[in-house]
Amino acid sequence: MEVKEKPHEITQKIRFFNRFYTRIIGAVNQSVLNSPFSMAEVRVLFEIKHSDNPTASEVNRELELDPGYLSRIVRRFEQDELLTKERSHLDGRAYLLKLTEHGERVLASLEKASDKKAADLISPLSEREITALLRSMETIHSLLTKTPLELEVRPAAPGELGTIVARHMDYYSKQYAFDASFESYLFEGIARFLKNRENGMGQAWVVKHGGVVVGSIAIDHVEDRVAQLRWFLVEPEYRGMGMGRRLIEEALDFSRMNLYHRIFLWTFSELRNARHLYEMYGFSPTEEVTHTIWGRELTEERWDILLFDPDEEVEMV
Repeated sequence: MEVKEKPHEITQKIRFFNRFYTRIIGAVNQSVLNSPFSMAEVRVLFEIKHSDNPTASEVNRELELDPGYLSRIVRRFEQDELLTKERSHLDGRAYLLKLTEHGERVLASLEKASDKKAADLISPLSEREITALLRSMETIHSLLTKTPLELEVRPAAPGELGTIVARHMDYYSKQYAFDASFESYLFEGIARFLKNRENGMGQAWVVKHGGVVVGSIAIDHVEDRVAQLRWFLVEPEYRGMGMGRRLIEEALDFSRMNLYHRIFLWTFSELRNARHLYEMYGFSPTEEVTHTIWGRELTEERWDILLFDPDEEVEMV
């Protein structure tokens, strides 16, 4: 079972990461430190270049610099012929800022040097490690700014069922101490599922972020009008974003379209969050068994939902 960290342990880890990240940023920005420009001045050059002729107030609003300090930077840049000022037609009190050709060349040189430093930093990493790094960076930004991640939900592509097995084995072995027999169980189920899917009786879906599978679910045919919901997992760092609900809705919509009357699933008592979702979507527990399986004692539960009354005729629209 997952052990929650204490508040002071969390803050210590945040402070450790902050010190580490500061050193990394210092290495990437060394090219700037070796130039005649401060970091604030480079940020001003960048903002003017990548905005549509901003005013000083707009630059200040974006960068949150002291207004007097920004005025001195703009005045110096104008003297060094890095930018020009033009009175705004909309507000005669404001001036639009634009880099000169010389200013653009200076900024391009600084950006090229910083890009090389960043490229050198990640050069020892594999493509997979770079993908994981970028995904983690986006996750940190999303969590701290409350900005939704760009997550994709779609049917599983060839090869991704193997990833589903790997993620389930990794998660349940670490969090719930499942042994290697669980992996055999997963592969046996995948083999049956593939035969059913080839005959149009089943589908699997994945959630992807940055090209990596971070969630999954499947509907597997069992018998006439009965199917099983399987391999439902959302990686812990992606929970709370609505992906679990999205996956269950995909699975139930598919089941209704294919006229399955009953859907069932197997879970176990420790998966409280998943059980809450099942209940929310209309599943209810119908069977319970406590036994030793996958290297430990578990209380497994079967949950069912009736999508159509088998005694009622279903009309296709």
